[in-house]
Amino acid sequence: MPKLLPFPVLFTGLVVGLLLLITSQFVTSMKHLDKVMNKSSHSSDKVRVALLLEGPTYDQGWNSSALESMTELQKRFNFSLEIANNIKPEQIRKVAEKYAANDYDLILGHGLIFSAPFTDVALRYPKSHFVSFNGEAPHPNQTTIRYDMKPAGKLVGILAAKMTKSDKVGYIMVDKPTELTQVEGFIEGVKKASPNTTIVIGKVPDFNDSTGAIRTTRNMISQGVDVIYTTGDSFNLEVITEAQRAGVFTIGYIADQSYIAPEYVLASMMQDVRQCYRIIMEQFIQGDLPNGKVMYGLAEGVNHLSQFGHMVPENVRKDLERELQNLIPSRGSYGG
Repeated sequence: MPKLLPFPVLFTGLVVGLLLLITSQFVTSMKHLDKVMNKSSHSSDKVRVALLLEGPTYDQGWNSSALESMTELQKRFNFSLEIANNIKPEQIRKVAEKYAANDYDLILGHGLIFSAPFTDVALRYPKSHFVSFNGEAPHPNQTTIRYDMKPAGKLVGILAAKMTKSDKVGYIMVDKPTELTQVEGFIEGVKKASPNTTIVIGKVPDFNDSTGAIRTTRNMISQGVDVIYTTGDSFNLEVITEAQRAGVFTIGYIADQSYIAPEYVLASMMQDVRQCYRIIMEQFIQGDLPNGKVMYGLAEGVNHLSQFGHMVPENVRKDLERELQNLIPSRGSYGG
């Protein structure tokens, strides 16, 4: 007959066995939790975003639209946001490297000027994704957004041609290759609506050249131009104000700029930066942001006309609505 073990020995063995079992289950659970946490670490931690601006945040145009858009989207997507503005061209590479070296997930350069420096930096920081506008994006962690501006320009050209009384309309542009497609569309629109209308094109060398833009505005007005489309981002405020003094109609750009001169701004061709960045942030957070060149325009709702001023007749509004439907036969996947 086997010898019975004393009760304390049995109890000790039972406790040790239970502890070993609990420890084994705990280790297994921790390993599983670690896998889950590692798998979802990018989505559970805040995405870190840096927005780089060439100009000031108060220009009531291109830069301020970016700031307002990203600030609003931050509330929705709960990412951390760092803003760097008034960056000189020679500073861009260093600023981009600083954010990439600090493990920022997404670095947004709000303009063409950021594309080349981002290309230099992106290859060395593959964990950061770099987004710019109208440039090149050769690396897998780069995206460049391009606006399909020719249809938008055509729509504005039709509006200008239908609202001129002198049969002379003007377009003030920045003298850069990326601006030319919208000019082509504008010319097509004017000629479609009024073949005999004269088109005066004024060129300004830089987006921030307010002095040159004012000079160009005055020159156009002296030639009898009575409708001006201005696409200069930072200098639109000055152009619209100068035209208002002369009693000349204008068409704004990027943001709804009717508040500058309510009696003289016919409408604004909006580049809905919020819609553009909404698409970017949705895709990035879902892991679907494409690399390379991406085109947004009327079909995606990124470009659209603002509300018309009261001086635009109903028949002109209906004509433009019909033309819009011709330009966008089907909505894009992000339209709405």
